[in-house]
Amino acid sequence: MHDEITEVARHRQVRGGARLAGIVADLARPVTVVGSSMPVGQLEVMFRSPEVTCVAVQDDDGGSRTGLVVRAGLTAALTGRLGYGRAVLERRPVASVTDWSPMTVSPEDSVSTVATRAMERDEAHRYDDVLVAGSHWATAATADLMRALVAALADRSTQDPHTRLPTRGATYHSLSRRCELVRGSALRVALVLVDVRGMGGLNALHGLQVGDDVLTALAQRLRTGLPRGCEPGRVDGDRFAVLATLPAMDDVHAAASADQLRRLVLARLTEPGDDLPVRPDLRSAVVWSVAGAGSPDELVVEAESRLARDLGSRDGVPAVPDGPGSPSPAPTTSGEPAVTPPTPAAAPSLLPRREGRAGAASTSAPPLV
Repeated sequence: MHDEITEVARHRQVRGGARLAGIVADLARPVTVVGSSMPVGQLEVMFRSPEVTCVAVQDDDGGSRTGLVVRAGLTAALTGRLGYGRAVLERRPVASVTDWSPMTVSPEDSVSTVATRAMERDEAHRYDDVLVAGSHWATAATADLMRALVAALADRSTQDPHTRLPTRGATYHSLSRRCELVRGSALRVALVLVDVRGMGGLNALHGLQVGDDVLTALAQRLRTGLPRGCEPGRVDGDRFAVLATLPAMDDVHAAASADQLRRLVLARLTEPGDDLPVRPDLRSAVVWSVAGAGSPDELVVEAESRLARDLGSRDGVPAVPDGPGSPSPAPTTSGEPAVTPPTPAAAPSLLPRREGRAGAASTSAPPLV
């Protein structure tokens, strides 16, 4: 089943954007340093390379100051007000076209702070590169700083700050994207919901910090223990989701593959380990779409309904009837329910009737002993 899901991993939503960076050192690039007495004509030759965006200038007169020449500034100086800039400056020293008061920062400065300071500069130098002082001189492009800042803000808005998993909104967006990508093909979308039962009692007994540690450990296991192409997310305070795209197969094999994915997720979350301060009681449900179609709303509703029925029956509340034709798990000698593969006529409806039907199953995982 791992290979089957990996086979269609290309259908996973690809998240673009700049590389996240926390400090300037993550974005800094080495810069060429020249002496202030170099002729401007030689400096112009260096800038003919498109990879050179700026050059640091060291004072040759014995001073300790370091300046910066950026491409836009040099171009403006060589053009001149009357068009004679190149003829006048070609043999003059680089010091005459150097900005001797560039914005200089430490490699350990945060990207957010440096980007804010860069935007506060006057208009003439607002988009100049930033000089980074360290064991070796380097520069950071203002455009890279702003891209990293925007990427970090976008990441925070779509990622749960506690578990570092995608939020409910981001998870729903990914689910919708998967449903769009399988449309008209033989592929299916599977959704697994996992509920940590009794989080309120766990917090009351052990404290909020222990409860947070349990959720963090479970999230870490989801991030590192799923097949390639699966996406985990946190969709509620004590509830997680796993998305996957199943390859082309008939209804019986789709039911078996979806339930195998659910079992794999539960097995990963219930493995013994020192990362879990308390052994949680987990409940799960899985739903999958028909081939070539899928409604994110109906997948979520059916998965939540399945999970609610399972939770209600475990708590001694009469379970809500599944309705005519719904599959029922059959007990096995091991105590783990076995899902009866549904047929198209017997599976609970996840899609409009004209598009076909899908399958669903739910079960629980006892606490680790």
